[in-house]
Amino acid sequence: MGSVTPALDRLFTSPELPGWALAPEGAAIYLDERAAVIADVHLGYEWARAAGGDMIPAHSLEETIARLTGLLARFPLRTLIVAGDLVESARPCPRTARDFRHLVGWLRDAGIEFRWVRGNHDPVRRPALPSSLGVGVWTITHGDRPIKADFAVFGHHHPSLKAGGLSAPCFLIGPKTIALPAFSPNAAGLDILSGGLPEALKRERLRCVASSGDELLDFGPWHELAAKLGR
Repeated sequence: MGSVTPALDRLFTSPELPGWALAPEGAAIYLDERAAVIADVHLGYEWARAAGGDMIPAHSLEETIARLTGLLARFPLRTLIVAGDLVESARPCPRTARDFRHLVGWLRDAGIEFRWVRGNHDPVRRPALPSSLGVGVWTITHGDRPIKADFAVFGHHHPSLKAGGLSAPCFLIGPKTIALPAFSPNAAGLDILSGGLPEALKRERLRCVASSGDELLDFGPWHELAAKLGR
């Protein structure tokens, strides 16, 4: 388990990632800048599904704000960076646009700067969204394209630990890598024990840190988990 300091007793820290802390809501926090990085919010999920004929109650905005409220209760943030796929669909949608404005206004009222990296679900915007941002020596990108940075924080793959009929979103972390879980509970997870991990998750030997919802649990090196769990 990562070491926990008194000031960060509600967050997960690890000697592998100096300067970072992880939160069960699915955020990686760069402590020096009080900046949280999340990915795959998929705001407007229900409206995109409705366009295909599904009837789903409105929930993605409420869920997003509830998770951000929980995150703020853990750590006072100055900046929120979304590492791609803030919205579910790139198609124009007045309801998604309304939810987006509400979310940005909520962050503004909370005194939090909002920054956004382009993901494969995100619409074309003017001016164009950046493909990456930097904090310290780290590059924040979405992860849908090859990652050339030495130190990278990214989403896109929605890593999950699935065992015993249960599924938990998880971080995959190493000294040069932070792979974020999906911030949205609607995003289907990639089973990290499936054996078919994408290249971005093979950058180095990564540890699995899974969220129970209220806390993070360190399951150790992901490549040893299958044997430990009898998979």
